[in-house]
Amino acid sequence: MKLKFIILLFLGLILQACNAPDQNELKTYTANEGVIDLSDWHQEDNLIPLDGEWELYWKQLLEPNDFPSGSSISGGSVIDLPKIWDDHIVNGEALPNEGYATYRLKVSNATLSDVLGLQIPYMYSNYKLWVDDQLIAKNGQVGMDGSMSRPQKRPQVVYFSPKDNTFSITLQISNYHHIDGGILDPITLGSSQSINTSHVKDIAFQSILIGFLVLAGIYHLGLGFFRKVEPYFFYFGALCLVAAFRHLMVGDVFFTKIFPNVDWNFAVKLDYISLYSHVPLLAMVLYRLYPKESYRWFTITTIIFAITFSLLTILTQPRTFLLFEVYFHFFMILCVCYTMVVVVRSLKSKHEERYYLIIGIVLLMVTILLDIAVKFLRLPDVDLYPIGLVFLMICLSLVISRRLSNSLDLSKKLAYDLAQLNSGLEAQVEDRTKQLQQSNKKLEELNNKLKNMALIDGLTKIPNRRHFDEYFQEQYEICSKENIPLSILFLDIDYFKHYNDFYGHQKGDECLQQVVQELDKQIGALPNGLVARYGGEEFVCLIPKLSQAEVERIANDINHGIENLKIDHETSPISNYVTISIGQFTTNPNPYVDIDTFLKKADEALYQAKAAGRNQIVPVSSQVLLNENKDR
Repeated sequence: MKLKFIILLFLGLILQACNAPDQNELKTYTANEGVIDLSDWHQEDNLIPLDGEWELYWKQLLEPNDFPSGSSISGGSVIDLPKIWDDHIVNGEALPNEGYATYRLKVSNATLSDVLGLQIPYMYSNYKLWVDDQLIAKNGQVGMDGSMSRPQKRPQVVYFSPKDNTFSITLQISNYHHIDGGILDPITLGSSQSINTSHVKDIAFQSILIGFLVLAGIYHLGLGFFRKVEPYFFYFGALCLVAAFRHLMVGDVFFTKIFPNVDWNFAVKLDYISLYSHVPLLAMVLYRLYPKESYRWFTITTIIFAITFSLLTILTQPRTFLLFEVYFHFFMILCVCYTMVVVVRSLKSKHEERYYLIIGIVLLMVTILLDIAVKFLRLPDVDLYPIGLVFLMICLSLVISRRLSNSLDLSKKLAYDLAQLNSGLEAQVEDRTKQLQQSNKKLEELNNKLKNMALIDGLTKIPNRRHFDEYFQEQYEICSKENIPLSILFLDIDYFKHYNDFYGHQKGDECLQQVVQELDKQIGALPNGLVARYGGEEFVCLIPKLSQAEVERIANDINHGIENLKIDHETSPISNYVTISIGQFTTNPNPYVDIDTFLKKADEALYQAKAAGRNQIVPVSSQVLLNENKDR
């Protein structure tokens, strides 16, 4: 049903564009030997195309005063209008397309109950028109050669009141710029009301088409911008805007009304360049709609063809490039045949909306063929192509609507299925969430345990060497940035192997734990202080921010504190109780003292304490290190 409606609407607009007469317009009047008899004409009934035999005075520019008492003069012939004068024979020879002439028609027995009007079409290419001795219309400048003649493209509607029911129409025309000369479209006579009504209807119809094409162009350009995966929207939008622009050049020629002083050559070139651009844009729309059924090489050919004709139009005058117009029309016929092949191949696709697109494309091709036929037969222009574009746009809109409708239906179905699924999953999700929370809690506890195992010494419960290395790196960077002292104490229990061998490993572990408690009591009270087990019976203390003297005092307190624990050590050569040796290194971190050097100097100090008899402290300062660097 939708497709039938589209086709019927299309046919209706075609008839409207062709100005199909109604029942009151069936009666026709034809001029005979320069006279048209309107004795049976009623002004309120219909418009009259002034077709038939007009008097023609070739190579003569005559005015009404040149005709004595309104009669004919010698040197004239009769030409059947509407018709360009190129096809007219005078003295056995066809007239050239360049030249000038005077047309004359006598209208007799016209009813004069109202003001009359003439609807004057675009002529090739300038004219003057008189009713009796009154000049009522002028287009461009009529002249006897190219320098005197100035073309203009401007159809007109004029009104006049003849003195009696018989009057003469005198028309001067010259052409030196177009390849055709004369009158191709009929001049129409009617009452002022009928002419005005017809003119308003034509303007309204043309304006609606232009507005439709402009809105469609903007809309589809927007779709193409946001839907880059479907570029045919963009090309079709550009096509609609180009068609809207060219429609300003035909019919009532709005373009020359908007820009009345525009050069005729420039306007004609714009007209034809816009016409040429239709072909590649249509080819690109077709290629993007049916990429599998179309041919890329043909699309490229249309682009090259359009560019070639456009350059020819830009670089030459109308009388030159218009000679090649027929080749462009042949190429358009070839493009129509190619389009039909693509459409037939596309019938094999399974897209539901393919019929809408096919109908739109076929209707567009029909309008193109009709316009080409009018050109070849040299009939009055009807310019149906924009109507075909409008229907292709309507069909594309139906395709878009169909796809959007399918998307909405699918969205609703998915939303319903999702709601059903969610209602059954809520309880499962809640149970699963509780299980996950419990699992996460257990994992967190396990991670904490693993972290403690990785960073805490299992026997003494103080940080291990890995923990110390990370903390030392952090404090080193802080002290280096703030230029404050940093100290390390390396501690070793004196003759601890003898202790283990004599008292056993269990007593040895208890000894280590007692030593750690004392160390932690001394170092743990310091800001940012850290004591760690470095390995075996070796411990390390990190003390930031304190001077060497303060650290040395703390080291002495530690040494005395350990000895005061009174842990028996009968096998020690230096004391009856457990003692420790301490190596101290204090400095402000600088480029000469990296982390490895820091540890090395503290370890060397411990070695010196052991070599000096143990149970003592050997401090090393940064000054010693600086002296060493100077010696080097």
